Amino acid sequence: MLEQGRTIESDVPRTKVIAVTMATSRQGIGVVKELNKTNKYKIRAITRNVKSTKAKGLKSLKNVELVRGDLMDPESLKKAFEGVDVIFGNTTPTKGWKLFRGSIVRSYEMEQGFNLINQVKIAYEKGQLNHFIFSSISKAKDPLKNDPAPGHFTSKWDIEEYIEKLDLKKITTILRPVSYFENFENKLPGYTISKKVFPGIIGKNFKWQTIAVGDIGKWVRGILSKPEKYKNQSINIAGEELTGVEMAMKLKSIVSSEGYQTSYLMIPRVAIKLLEYDIGIMADWIERSGYGADMNKLKIIQKELNIVPTTLTDWLKVKLENQNKTSNSWSREWKVSQWKLQWDK
Repeated sequence: MLEQGRTIESDVPRTKVIAVTMATSRQGIGVVKELNKTNKYKIRAITRNVKSTKAKGLKSLKNVELVRGDLMDPESLKKAFEGVDVIFGNTTPTKGWKLFRGSIVRSYEMEQGFNLINQVKIAYEKGQLNHFIFSSISKAKDPLKNDPAPGHFTSKWDIEEYIEKLDLKKITTILRPVSYFENFENKLPGYTISKKVFPGIIGKNFKWQTIAVGDIGKWVRGILSKPEKYKNQSINIAGEELTGVEMAMKLKSIVSSEGYQTSYLMIPRVAIKLLEYDIGIMADWIERSGYGADMNKLKIIQKELNIVPTTLTDWLKVKLENQNKTSNSWSREWKVSQWKLQWDK
């Protein structure tokens, strides 16, 4: 008979351990921070460089453990996945930059994906891993107009097929985000987002589904609140569905009081294909078929999972606020430097 006040260790609920791959990427950071807010999980943030500035920022969070792991190094993943209950998997096609190709390399992402899924399989067979969430990319709105699809789309879809081939679909939730708001932050001269210009890669009157990259973290948090319901499910996720003109109007509504007239500016397709060929193919694909997120269905799921999507307007307000802070900081530094020059004279 147990003494009063004592408990059996097995009766104490164990805190789930969630591994987040590519933890210092835009998606990874959003997932780690969102899960950390819940104070429900131990988060294993996996990154190639645990000493990077971004990694140190994650390490400062109370529920986060930094672990070295590289998607191109299967053994490092095997070690990083030891004793985890859930894995969030994310891959990237970005590898250097070459003229006429850009930085997107399909084979590079495929190798990462196969390494990742193989290690998920090994972790699952050990008995503790019970949920895998994979970040893919949205399927087409019109499947008959899917081809040709960009290489960094087909690589993720092929990884999805590999998940099924290894009989992991039963424990997997596939989130398929659309284009990120953050992709509007290009640095192409003349086509940089500002109070006067909203740049885009497609024609001004085409509908374009977009999402804040940080919202992927909200979706992961939501899915983990009802894991059994969303295992063996694939969901195209988006936050907005607007034309280029409508996006520019969102920005205009924020800055018009300052006297700005914002217009949508399409980056020439020839320039896109020269700099990032696969993004040019993506632009063709969006105009021809488009992302297939069901915006009405998403509203129902978001309500169930307590997900409040970031609007483009809210994202733009934060971006402009950060720009103003940076501008004011630079202005102060410049004034101080000029004062020092005057004083030195």
